[in-house]
Amino acid sequence: MSKGVVTLLPPHDGHPGMEITWAADCRQAFNQGVSFAQTWLDNARTGWLWAVMIAERDHLPCPIERRAFEVGFLSRIHQRLCSQQCNKQQVRDLPLTL
Repeated sequence: MSKGVVTLLPPHDGHPGMEITWAADCRQAFNQGVSFAQTWLDNARTGWLWAVMIAERDHLPCPIERRAFEVGFLSRIHQRLCSQQCNKQQVRDLPLTL
């Protein structure tokens, strides 16, 4: 039985990264998903998020690669959303000095 292939989502926006093990080599599809999500985030969120993800995902030839793309894409969006929540929590937790 194969041990699988590990993909890495690096830390971003102050949110930790993660490793995912796939049954096949999906690193390229995963990294494409991360990259397209970052492009969407950096470009003032032009277009609908779901439409961007689906349009790009559907270019991939097999189901496991499409899944890897989705996981990479949504993981980068998750990092951004969680970083904003964490930053708000950190501001609330700061001691108030007058």
